[in-house]
Amino acid sequence: MAKNGFFNRLIYGKEGPDITKDEPEKRAFFRFWEIAWNKRFKLNGLSLLYFVCNLLSTAVAAAGYMLAVSFYYTLSKGISVKEAIAASPDPAAAQVMYFMGLAFVTIFFNVIPVFSAGPFRAGMTYVIRGFVRREPVFVWHDYITKTRSNLKLGIQAMLINGVAGVIDLITVAFYLACTAKDSNMAGVMPNWLLFISAAVAIFITVMLLAMNLYIYPMIVTFRLSLKQLYKNAAIFALIKWLPNLGIILLTAAMVLLPLLVINGYFAFIVSLLLYAIIGLAFTAFLHTFYVYPILKKYMIDNPKADRSRDNAGAGDGADNAPDAAGEPDGGSAGGSEEGSEEGSDPSSENGEKWVYPGL
Repeated sequence: MAKNGFFNRLIYGKEGPDITKDEPEKRAFFRFWEIAWNKRFKLNGLSLLYFVCNLLSTAVAAAGYMLAVSFYYTLSKGISVKEAIAASPDPAAAQVMYFMGLAFVTIFFNVIPVFSAGPFRAGMTYVIRGFVRREPVFVWHDYITKTRSNLKLGIQAMLINGVAGVIDLITVAFYLACTAKDSNMAGVMPNWLLFISAAVAIFITVMLLAMNLYIYPMIVTFRLSLKQLYKNAAIFALIKWLPNLGIILLTAAMVLLPLLVINGYFAFIVSLLLYAIIGLAFTAFLHTFYVYPILKKYMIDNPKADRSRDNAGAGDGADNAPDAAGEPDGGSAGGSEEGSEEGSDPSSENGEKWVYPGL
């Protein structure tokens, strides 16, 4: 079939330069930007598509921030947020800071999908994983198909992460209320306990964010029970602690940049536009580009992984998958293949997924 016509180019894309089999792989940095540039229009469309589907989760993230700030002022001052802004030396500046904090928390906790429309996030992650692996994908069709096929586990992850995110924001607000100099809570807790509380709060926050880098790529790549999914995510969050922290800080810097370089309410508007037009898909592409080689190393290509067919019956549903039958080492994974040779990629062209009992 000829693919040079106008409509064929819309469907299949423009033909690129020939790549020889023995051509060396480009370094990750250059490969990242090459794929991102070639898929820039699809990333824009995917970001807008997911933004519409994710409006409710965006509202939940904003509500979580407002609840945490209200909780902070109630504990520390005994007043409402509106009264605190009015009582500040510069109410206009205080209000701008409040909205900048709202924008940062809402966007940051959505691009790292603590708050997300779980099934739709899975659909977007599947499409972006195809970009990372340089596989042909049809954005709309694959987005809808994988949203439906990952509905149950996506909803479960969405609810668990959302509750954990709200609790985390309230915990941070409580700690800040206890440490503020003129707070009603000042002196309630001894300094050593405040230090331990700060360390625990930071650790839990980073763990929550790091785990969510891995959850949705694993959902669309492996058949896992909910328990196995979070167990694997926790292990990856720990064994890749420093690289995960680097990705989290890079993401935070990307979200903060427009808020810092643009003044006033305009920064809030520009940040939301960037978030909707490119931010959601681009950061998901960044995270998947980082995460997928780790999953491939520790779960797909691991020679100690259990690839027997004993667990194949678990593939009919995530909740029926068996528990991990052994942990040979900190980076091993158990699992069974479905219609593919040992060592091949777990997701075949027809969308089948391997069953992995877990790391």
